[in-house]
Amino acid sequence: MSGVKPPSLTLKDIADQLGISPATVSLALRNKECVSARTRRAVWEAVKRLGYVYNRSAARLRTQRSTTIGLIVPNLLNPFFTELTSAVEEKADTFGYSLLLAKTSEDRERQAKALRTMLEYSVDGVLLCPAVGTTQEDLGICEKTNTPLVLFTRPVDGPKVDYIGPDNSRGTALATRYLLGKGHERIAFLGGAEGSFTRWERYEGYRKALEEAHVPIDQRYNRVSDTTLDGGFRVIQELLTLEKPPTAVVCFNDVTAFGAMLGLWYHHIAPGRDFDVIGFDNISDAALFSPSLTTLSCPPRRIGSRAAELLIERIKHPDKKQESIILVPELILRDSA
Repeated sequence: MSGVKPPSLTLKDIADQLGISPATVSLALRNKECVSARTRRAVWEAVKRLGYVYNRSAARLRTQRSTTIGLIVPNLLNPFFTELTSAVEEKADTFGYSLLLAKTSEDRERQAKALRTMLEYSVDGVLLCPAVGTTQEDLGICEKTNTPLVLFTRPVDGPKVDYIGPDNSRGTALATRYLLGKGHERIAFLGGAEGSFTRWERYEGYRKALEEAHVPIDQRYNRVSDTTLDGGFRVIQELLTLEKPPTAVVCFNDVTAFGAMLGLWYHHIAPGRDFDVIGFDNISDAALFSPSLTTLSCPPRRIGSRAAELLIERIKHPDKKQESIILVPELILRDSA
């Protein structure tokens, strides 16, 4: 073996094999309808047969675009972000974009590093769920480099950028009013990180609904926690030790609600029969849990797909007016309430 790397195949090599122009090959590889289905099939068959690999670096030099978008999320183990990431990847693929993924673990320094890395790779735009405590200054690098940015689920104070997320306070107010209508007065609000703007919004909806009903607000029923199974499990234990424990709970998200229900079962308390539980998000597992989870539906796949569309629109039309999409959650009634 000589160890010499064979020369890379080019679009012209494919074109010469098929007797068509390199431009037609390029259009076929991008599945453009201006090329007949028969020609597109022939091009893809030749690509597979000859082992052609698209040279993204060369294309970037020609077009000054990477056809790559960045996605930065706090936590990939949370099913909400897993489902959202899948939807973003699928939507990006339909528009011919690849996805570069990073997580922050709610660490602003990790977030800054992820943003810098993505810009070093010349992404065409970034989708970001900001880490707790993110400021406009943290996002300044995107503005300085004219990199399109779309925020999702968590807004950041300051000059407007494209944003999509749920109407948090409206959702938790709806859930709390439902529980009040069932006769509950000792209703807890469980989960979410201290200092999180999203938590504050969701707590505000809960608080306002109690205030409207003239139900005293007991801060012992307001508990922060990690938005995990363990967080929900741990905090429900604390609530059950109170002299007058709550009889129902509105949870920050579905995963926290799952943990709370496991904690109730641990104490031989049946969720939905002895104690009502409501989540937020409507992830896929919500309908499959035991009992199935009553939740505020703002599905992560819907948010992810629309966020990707927003970003691609911004990439194509950088001067268009900033857009803010607020999704109204729907209360999905299942067995846990």
